[in-house]
Amino acid sequence: MKVAINAMQVRAAKSGVGQYIAGLMEAMAAAAPDDDFTIYCSAQNQVNYAFPANNLHTEVWGLPQHLRALRLANEYARFPSELRRRNFDVFLGPSNFLPIRKVCPYVLVIHDLSYYVQPDRCPFVRRQYWYAMTARSVALADFIITDSENSRRDIERFFPRAADRVRVIPLGIHARYRPGRTPREQSAVARHGIHDPYLLVVGTLEPGKNTPRIIDAFDSIATRFPRHQLVFIGDRGWLTDKIDTALARAAAQSRIHFLGHLPDDEVVDFMNHCEALAFPSLYEGFGLPPLEAMACGAPVLASNTSSLPEVLGESALLVNPYSVDELAAGMARLFDDPRFNQDLRNRGLQHAANFTWERTATETIRVLRSAIQTGKQTKP
Repeated sequence: MKVAINAMQVRAAKSGVGQYIAGLMEAMAAAAPDDDFTIYCSAQNQVNYAFPANNLHTEVWGLPQHLRALRLANEYARFPSELRRRNFDVFLGPSNFLPIRKVCPYVLVIHDLSYYVQPDRCPFVRRQYWYAMTARSVALADFIITDSENSRRDIERFFPRAADRVRVIPLGIHARYRPGRTPREQSAVARHGIHDPYLLVVGTLEPGKNTPRIIDAFDSIATRFPRHQLVFIGDRGWLTDKIDTALARAAAQSRIHFLGHLPDDEVVDFMNHCEALAFPSLYEGFGLPPLEAMACGAPVLASNTSSLPEVLGESALLVNPYSVDELAAGMARLFDDPRFNQDLRNRGLQHAANFTWERTATETIRVLRSAIQTGKQTKP
C-alpha cells in the first residue's frame, strides 16, 4: 500500500493536529513495515515528521506557510496532479480537508466540527472557507475518520448522508508522556522561572479554550493560595482580545504566565511537576492534552461538555466550563485536598494506559485498506 498524507496545512508549532499526524505516522510506519508512507509537508514543519523509519518519507512541497492564500491556491490547483503522478493507492487528509479533485481513494479525518457547533469561535471569513471546504471534502471522501462518538454525532447531524462512511478511532498517547525522574529544579519548569506550585493549561489560545474564564477563576481564589501560579503553554491563535482583557483586570496578573509554544519534552516536564492541568474547553472533538497529562501522573480539571466526559470518564474532575464559580471551586479542591488530588493522579494513570498510538495506527490502516478496496470496486 502506497499512502500519501497531507501535513502542509499544519503549522510548524505542533498543536493538536500536528501532534496527531506525528503520533499516527510514526506508529503506522512501525505497524505496516511493508507499506510506504509519504508525508507532504512545508519547509517550516518538516522537522516535526523526520522519523528514522525506512518506509516513512517527508516531501517538502508547495509554497511557504506565510503565503497563506497563495499557498492554498497553489495546493488546490496542483496537488491532485502530484498525487496522480506519484500513483498513490490512497490519500489521507488528517486535518478536516481534502484536495478539491479526486484522483485516488480518499480518507478524510474530521477531528471536530467546532466551527459548525460554535460558529462564534472563529472569524467570519475563515468560517465560510471552512464550511465550503468541509462540505466538498465530505462529499469526496470514501471514508471519514473521527476521534470520538461525540464528533461522529456532530458529523451525522450536519452531514447525514455521510453517516455510513464514518469510523470512530480514538487517539493515542506518545510514550514520552510518562512520570518523569527529572527533579523539578533541573527541569524546564525551573528554566522558565517557575519555582512555586502551578496550575497548567496547554492549548492554542483561541476562544474555544475558555482562557478568559480560566484567568477569572484563578484570580478569584488567588488570595487563598498566595504561592500558586497559572501557566499557559501554547501559541496565540485568533480572537484573543478577551484574553488580553481578562489578564489586564486580574489582580494576580504577576502570577499568570504565557510561555508560548514549547518543545514536546518541555511540555512533559511541565505536566510532570504541575499541581494539576486545567482543560475546561468549550468544545473538543477529543482532547489529547488532558490524557497526556494523566499519563504523566497529573490530576485533571476538565469540561463536562462535548467529547471530554466520553474521553476522560471518571478519571478527571469535570465541571461546567461556562461557570467561573465551578472552575474556581474545582481549582481550589485540587489545590487544597491532597487525598483527592492523589486519587485523581492514580485514576488518571490507569485510564491513560488505554490510549495508544499503536491501536490508532492499526485501526487507521484498516480504514485505508478498505478505501482502496472500495475504489477498486467502483472503478468502471
